[in-house]
Amino acid sequence: MTDKPCVRTTESGQELHYFSRDQLLKAWADTKSLKVLADGCRLNALTAIQAAGSGHIGTSFSSLDIMVAARHFLDQDDFLTGASSHVFFSSKGHDAPAYYATMHLCGELGDDDLFTLRRLGGLPGHPETITPGVPTNTGSLGMGISKAKGFIKAQRLKNPDSREPVVVVLGDGELNEGQIWESMPGAVRDGFHELIAIVDANHIQSDTWTDQTLPMGDMRSRVEGAGWSYLECEGNDPDAVTDALEKAIAIPTPTLIYARTTKGYGVPWMEAFPEDGEYYKFHSGALAPEVYQEAAAVLVARWSGEPVHTGHGALPPERPEFDAHTPRARADSMLTLWEKMLCDVMAKDSTVIALDGDLSYDTGTHLARHLFPERYIQAGIAEQDMVSMAGTLALSGYLPIVHSFATFLTMRGTEQIFNNATEYTRVVYFGFLAGLVPSAPGFSHQAVTDVGIMSSLPGMRVFEPSCEAELAWAIGQALQHEGPSYLRMGGLAPLPFATNPVGGLLERRSGSQVAMVASGPLLAHQALEASEILGERGIDAAVFTLPEITGSLEASDVLALQDFGLVAVLENHNPTVAKHALLTDALPGLSVIRIGLDGVPANGQPVEVLAHHHLDAASIADTVESARSGFDSEGTSL
Repeated sequence: MTDKPCVRTTESGQELHYFSRDQLLKAWADTKSLKVLADGCRLNALTAIQAAGSGHIGTSFSSLDIMVAARHFLDQDDFLTGASSHVFFSSKGHDAPAYYATMHLCGELGDDDLFTLRRLGGLPGHPETITPGVPTNTGSLGMGISKAKGFIKAQRLKNPDSREPVVVVLGDGELNEGQIWESMPGAVRDGFHELIAIVDANHIQSDTWTDQTLPMGDMRSRVEGAGWSYLECEGNDPDAVTDALEKAIAIPTPTLIYARTTKGYGVPWMEAFPEDGEYYKFHSGALAPEVYQEAAAVLVARWSGEPVHTGHGALPPERPEFDAHTPRARADSMLTLWEKMLCDVMAKDSTVIALDGDLSYDTGTHLARHLFPERYIQAGIAEQDMVSMAGTLALSGYLPIVHSFATFLTMRGTEQIFNNATEYTRVVYFGFLAGLVPSAPGFSHQAVTDVGIMSSLPGMRVFEPSCEAELAWAIGQALQHEGPSYLRMGGLAPLPFATNPVGGLLERRSGSQVAMVASGPLLAHQALEASEILGERGIDAAVFTLPEITGSLEASDVLALQDFGLVAVLENHNPTVAKHALLTDALPGLSVIRIGLDGVPANGQPVEVLAHHHLDAASIADTVESARSGFDSEGTSL
């Protein structure tokens, strides 16, 4: 191939490279090579991630040969026409950039769409049905085979003679989820032989090797034991994938194809990961500009059939991206505070046990893993198993601290968390990525219902700290509480360390006319900015943070608010019996309004999503000013 990629220049001046759909169609006409198409899609997936500023490179690169081969196998003459009538989707969702690049190849997305990944109104961070051509939402792991069975049942109800294949891609880390194994026997019972699950077996999960995270044992025996047929193939060879799919559709049972792939496939230094590696650096996130340019150059060389260097090219080998033994550097946040604080907690109390769900770097447990290996449990992507283990550890006299993303923990583990609560034991749950932001991954990763779920459980205390002092106070309270506690954690920069006594309302900015009350750094930062805007409009607004968002108010908290004419409660979650209800009940006769989320959170960059939900500083200021004017016009004393 001699075509050079197209170029777009970002506002910051960075050049982004991509292959237009016309170039991909020409490549197919010239070569009839699925491999060439997959390599072209790799560049487009990489560039979509770079334009978005985040996304999952490693799994997108490993899965693209599978995706291109599957679409060609399913659509045949309709391949590349955008006229597919078959069901194909990826259950793991992390490979959304690859999925979108394949949709672009097949004519379901345009060139411009590639540059809308993780933008408001663009392509969601994990696939959603709001994008035409996406058959089902994915991102919450383990649902793929169940969803495929639903599609097959619907096809047969509409046409009893239908045996149209339904193909779903799974991740090998996703096989940790119990729902995968629960879903398999029913497909055999119902004779769904047109169901094909193909595993992108790249052998690396969020941080490290799958076998070091949660070994899955003899895969063939497990699959065949459920009544399925089992095939293996080289997943980065589209022709081998096609052969496996053709064999699978001829077998009179559902089939699982274990497709061996390499994470980061296509760029040699993304593929390289030592046996003792702990931190795979290309799992998620955009690249530094110079690293992106080098990766793009490698992919263009592959596309053109030119020799591909196996080293780092123009990049020095000592760059942190190539160090598999040291975690990525990151800015100070509530997460970085906790990863150090957890080690202190475990050093002081030998009964504390840390549990993690394949997110040791993203939940901050990776430091404790090294310091206290005998009191660290890596549960893998299996939230229910992790929570139930925590329950019996607590019954045995230990103090378990459970870590996962808030939406996975509270949505998947609620029944087990409730069961633990009925045993009247002390278990501490940490839910990360709680609330609206980070918003780029999409609603499968945005926990906005967690406060309602957790606050409804017997004996549960719910905390949302905003700074190091509030975090220390909250974990101290949780460790002493004779029952369960939940700390919801965002990944944002904390507020300055609180020097005043922590526990109830904490004044962050003084004022006399309006009080804004927030929990957690996201809306606390917005409230502080809103108070500045209101000050410019002649409204003196105070800002308070409240680290516990359930329970009751202290008498001193009531006194702190009773002289304000208007109290605005900011809630980074959907409506529930929390701060707003708490303050309304405690302050009868006072005007208390709620400013918060309601419904499905939007996907996109934080700035645009906050504005969309009217939770940015300017919108909060407008809402407060409007509410104050409304009360004033009704004669309310302010």
